Amino acid sequence: MKLRVNPNRMELLRLRRRLIFAQRGHKLLEDKLEQLMPRFLIFIKEIKELHSKIRYALSQIVPLFIVSQAKMSGENLLKALDLVNTKLDLEFKEQKVMNVKVPEIKLNKIVVTLNYSFQETTAELDAAILKLKELMPDLIRFSQLFKICQVLSYEIERTRRRVNALEYLLIPSIIETVGFIEDKLSEFERGNLVRLMRVKEIVRSH
Repeated sequence: MKLRVNPNRMELLRLRRRLIFAQRGHKLLEDKLEQLMPRFLIFIKEIKELHSKIRYALSQIVPLFIVSQAKMSGENLLKALDLVNTKLDLEFKEQKVMNVKVPEIKLNKIVVTLNYSFQETTAELDAAILKLKELMPDLIRFSQLFKICQVLSYEIERTRRRVNALEYLLIPSIIETVGFIEDKLSEFERGNLVRLMRVKEIVRSH
């Protein structure tokens, strides 16, 4: 679609410069997209592997809670769980993936204290809580990867839209407009040349 501009030499020069910038920007965005996609796929692969690992771990932990619930009353189980004290030493940072800020969570330490009475609870409950403690680093890594994939997917989609807008809208419009102005200027020059030739003929005839 041709842009609405005045067909003159100033506009022609401006559009030619704009075309160069648009083509450079398109190349840079394409390069960024090509770098983002492999990194994104690596994170997706890791998150799938972690998801399988967590599901398997939970498939072992949940039955332990079910057995505990069967041996204890629901009220006593909830009271026991309320007495479990968990302390997490987490370190939150930001890292950059192709200049895109993503979260980085480092688990420095995890302490789980079982403050309930061992006489009133079951061994299955102890095992379930300890297995959850072992699973905590994977859960934290999973949440970090999930957020990273969320941020990168948004950035990839935004970059792809910009690439498509430049490739299929802006750059073709500028090229079409440049061609239109060049044709108009050529037409003006031919018209001026015809007028000059007529003036010369008139001058010669006198």
